[in-house]
Amino acid sequence: MNNKKVFQLITVSKSVYLLKGQIEYLRKNKINMHLISSEGKELEQYPDNIVHKIQIKREISIIKDIQSLLKLIILFLKERPYIVNAGTPKAGLLGMLASYITRRPHRIYTVRGLRLETVSGNKYKILFLMEKIAMFCATDIIAISDSLKNRIIELNLNSNKKIKVFGNGSSNGLNLKDYKKSDNNIENEIYRQLDGQFVIGYLGRIVKDKGIEDLVNAFKIIEKKYSNVKLLVIGSIEDGDPINQHDLSFILNNKNVIYKNHVDKPIKYYNNMDVFIFPTYREGFGNVSIEAQALGIPTITYNVTGAKDTVINNETGFIVEPGNHEEIAEKIELLINDENLKVSLGEKGEQWVNATFSNEIIWKEMLEFYKLKLKEHK
Repeated sequence: MNNKKVFQLITVSKSVYLLKGQIEYLRKNKINMHLISSEGKELEQYPDNIVHKIQIKREISIIKDIQSLLKLIILFLKERPYIVNAGTPKAGLLGMLASYITRRPHRIYTVRGLRLETVSGNKYKILFLMEKIAMFCATDIIAISDSLKNRIIELNLNSNKKIKVFGNGSSNGLNLKDYKKSDNNIENEIYRQLDGQFVIGYLGRIVKDKGIEDLVNAFKIIEKKYSNVKLLVIGSIEDGDPINQHDLSFILNNKNVIYKNHVDKPIKYYNNMDVFIFPTYREGFGNVSIEAQALGIPTITYNVTGAKDTVINNETGFIVEPGNHEEIAEKIELLINDENLKVSLGEKGEQWVNATFSNEIIWKEMLEFYKLKLKEHK
């Protein structure tokens, strides 16, 4: 194991899924990886001696953010990591500031999305400044998709620093061995509701930015025309950026909508879907989109940063313009009425994901990147 420490920083422990298998792979290959995160059960999978718990609020909170920054500065002065890699907006800002103040040799900002894309006014100005500061403090910038990289350059956030994308994008790639079509055993109650139905699926946070209101409106169009359709919605309902109460009530109370909170093993639920809808308004990449396609599920997404990198239009699914829920409904109807098209899109999506998004592609490039940085003397 290399004596030089590499600290990976995320905001909340739930984001550990973005690193699934990555830290273990890098440590196995002699990279002295450590993890910093807010406390949570997800950290239990790692040895205590490589986990550093520092509470970081996802939303802006001046006093608590200053407290988190001071704790990071103290930690970096004590542990002296050679590389700090910080991702997710708040962790990115605080991690880059703390590593800049303590003069860590390599400060890597991993951009997993731009929250500023869906806000305006003062909030936009604040988020823009946060990104600008984080990238100024960084020595290296990583984007998790090509369109995200292009958007950063377009907004001139990177101060002319080069931006790297590992592989073909994504936070971590997929462990393709896990994606088996035979893994489809869900609860009997949900299975009975979906049996014999055309299932329209969604998996992700229940917030406005994810396009949930458009999903509801598209399903209402389909529901009026077809009696054998169900909408399967999986994800946590969050207070930040909430959807309107009318649409939330529709999800929770409509007899043709099956709602389930966050699940740890989504594969078996994907395998009970006929089409996956990913109507996000902003994204860094969108792992759920390629997860669905890995299992042969055609995917419909919006033509927005990150998400558009996850679908080949008219080959593995459809890319429609953001906000156009009528076109989402049209594409769903097309698949309801054309089984051969649904199968063809699913097969091409499965082949594309298997050839393009293995996690080993990401991990190998990341390993070489870290090895190069660890050899540099600063």
